[in-house]
Amino acid sequence: MEVPTTKLLSILGCGFDEYWLRDQIYEDPSMLRLGDLQPVSKERTQSQGGRLDLLLKDPEEDSMFEVELQLGPTDETHIIRTIEYWANEKRKCPKRSHKAVLVAEEINNRFFNVVHLLRPVVPIIGIQANMVQVGETRALHFTKVIDSHEEPEAETSQQPYDENYWIKNHPGSLECAKWYRALLEKLYGEVPAKYFEWYISLCVGGVARVWINRRKNNRATITVKAGEDSLQQTVDHLNAIGISFTTHLSERTVNFNVDLQQLKDNAETHTWLASTLSPDNVKMRASQQSA
Repeated sequence: MEVPTTKLLSILGCGFDEYWLRDQIYEDPSMLRLGDLQPVSKERTQSQGGRLDLLLKDPEEDSMFEVELQLGPTDETHIIRTIEYWANEKRKCPKRSHKAVLVAEEINNRFFNVVHLLRPVVPIIGIQANMVQVGETRALHFTKVIDSHEEPEAETSQQPYDENYWIKNHPGSLECAKWYRALLEKLYGEVPAKYFEWYISLCVGGVARVWINRRKNNRATITVKAGEDSLQQTVDHLNAIGISFTTHLSERTVNFNVDLQQLKDNAETHTWLASTLSPDNVKMRASQQSA
């Protein structure tokens, strides 16, 4: 039996905008997979300025969902709006439960960090919205990426995040991080690593330039900060090779969803990419050895 594969497309690239996405969700809020929600209003004017994209309600729990929409990767402006609109609606109806929801095409590290920071105060949900194509058919697909209420504070409030935590909970992702760190150290000498709940950061020249985000099934998302003027060069090089990757243009990063074997299979490519990370004032060990 031949099983077709899906292709991930940009919603905007398919000719649709945020207003179209807003109307699709308003007509059928169940597509967000947050329960049997009912639409309350769209483009709801806020007392302090701005408009809330969608206000949805769970009639069984008498709870409200303040939904902000964004095409592309999450950025500071939309994250702030999501929290601000949630706070405005909560002030209007303080006896009801309220949840802030950001729907975006890419949920990036900055959003994860905000969720973990505000978890005790703001119940916030991140949902990734994508257009997928199977054959000639296109469809919207929503994935709940993070929900602060699904990670009880009691389990993590005093949890130290170090290598032992990753060995116990995410060994496959840790192996990917170790492999990339070893690669960087061949070029730059000592590469400090910082461990967090969701990701590990690797520093080159005193600045975090590579992040390893945990994934299931012994996989990881490797996010690499491109050089100051080399993002387009990096994209062109990776396209020419045919390696699978995505980019966050606003953050000047390239991203790889991989396991350890895929990293090893593409070691030459990642070595080339790693060699572009250094600022001018950091000398590579490899250069010193060849001198």
